[in-house]
Amino acid sequence: MPAMNLAFISANVPFLCYPPNFNASLIPANLTENEYLQMLQPDGDSQCSVYNNSFTGTYYTTPSSNSSKLQCSYGRKFLTEDFSTIVSEFDLVCERKWLRSTLQSVYFAGSLLGAIIFGVLSDRFGRIRVFLLANTCIVICGTGKIFIPSLIILMMLHCIQASGYTGNTIALYSLTLEFTSSKLRTRISFGYMCLYPVAAIFVTVLVYCIPDWHFLELTVCLLPAISFFIWIFLPESPRWLIGRKRFTEAKALFQKIMKKNKKQCQDLLKGFPNNEEELSLKNSFHENIPEKKVLSQKNYTFIDLFRTPRLAITTVNVCFSWLVASMLYYGVTLHSVDMAGNRYVNFLLLAFVEFPSHLTSFCLFKRFDHRRPICFFLMFSGLNCIVSNFVTKGSFWFPLILVVLGKFGIASAYGSIYLLSAELFPTVVRANGLGLASFFARIGSISGPFILQLSSYVKWLPLSIFGLLAVIAGLLLLLLPETKNRDLPQTFEDLDNWKS
Repeated sequence: MPAMNLAFISANVPFLCYPPNFNASLIPANLTENEYLQMLQPDGDSQCSVYNNSFTGTYYTTPSSNSSKLQCSYGRKFLTEDFSTIVSEFDLVCERKWLRSTLQSVYFAGSLLGAIIFGVLSDRFGRIRVFLLANTCIVICGTGKIFIPSLIILMMLHCIQASGYTGNTIALYSLTLEFTSSKLRTRISFGYMCLYPVAAIFVTVLVYCIPDWHFLELTVCLLPAISFFIWIFLPESPRWLIGRKRFTEAKALFQKIMKKNKKQCQDLLKGFPNNEEELSLKNSFHENIPEKKVLSQKNYTFIDLFRTPRLAITTVNVCFSWLVASMLYYGVTLHSVDMAGNRYVNFLLLAFVEFPSHLTSFCLFKRFDHRRPICFFLMFSGLNCIVSNFVTKGSFWFPLILVVLGKFGIASAYGSIYLLSAELFPTVVRANGLGLASFFARIGSISGPFILQLSSYVKWLPLSIFGLLAVIAGLLLLLLPETKNRDLPQTFEDLDNWKS
């Protein structure tokens, strides 16, 4: 829900400009204050200009097209009857408009920071602990944010909160896949991806019912507090325990799972040491093997993602795909509330289209391999961006259709890349790999708004850049090894032994 909520709490709010030395008592009796201020707005001009007011006798006169124009620097009146946002509270329009873009960039910068920190912490301390730590950051910073009168401090809390959301995603997604067999991974992954449009729909309903951004933010950030009780029901990842050589805990966990499911898999338990003495002997034995394939207790870092040539190429390819997919996905999501038409309808429409997009991805994943569908969706989105350059001005439905089709394609690709990436990285560095990929995804999210600003110089350039990058990313994915119906790689050697 974080990015969806961000789209609303940082949305533009209609406003009117005050003229210099404005006195409401001088407004003609047949006009309200809003009606008079609306008349001072020059037709066809930027909203950040205002006619200079004049008066004869006891009332202001009605301005004409010959009236002098001034910059909107004498105060603004935000029309918050329908909704309020951070923009209206901190006056982030006109000469302060860049602060709104900065606020959104700070959010994605926090996500980028969280991808680095929580990716490492998840591989070192476990999925559950990091999941709870990330949610603690979300609740504390989100609650504190609504009581802070300073924009700078709000941005700092915004950044930390965003890092918590990324850490939450990395830990929970790694945990989900590591509890899942290869036969069920595709279903589980796409079921997980369907939670995004569900969250978007839920946030839209919340925004409609709670138009004030303070109460909206408080409601959204307190929901993760429910997860503090997750450790009662959900154990640590057995794959992570094995990867850390905590065999005693892993064995106990498997026994608990078998008892719960009323299954007997004694062959599975034979590979575990029976006691600490046997574990010590096995460790001593493995230390004398020159080229071992056993999992070690080493604390792996991002550097290990480039340990072997194949893993390095895979890492670079995956990170580039995430960068491009995130750039397009969040660009469409954040832009939807500023499009022409009803902002709730626009956002809901783009949320609902994710259901058929994920269903289509799931069907294609079952029918074909895991690389070609992602390649198709990225190229589809890229070509959609390029075609958008030729849309005639004044048309409402055609741009909306293109946006919906673009969201369909990029949502399909973005959700699928999650699964493919998790299947490619070995268990010992999986969270690190997803963390680094998320890092580049946030770079894409941050750079997207700046690329869009290039339209001030060359109108067709931003969408052409997006389209070209998406096509390139789609083609490069075909160079990755296929993962369909394969067990998750445990070690670096497992990935190196895969054939394309």
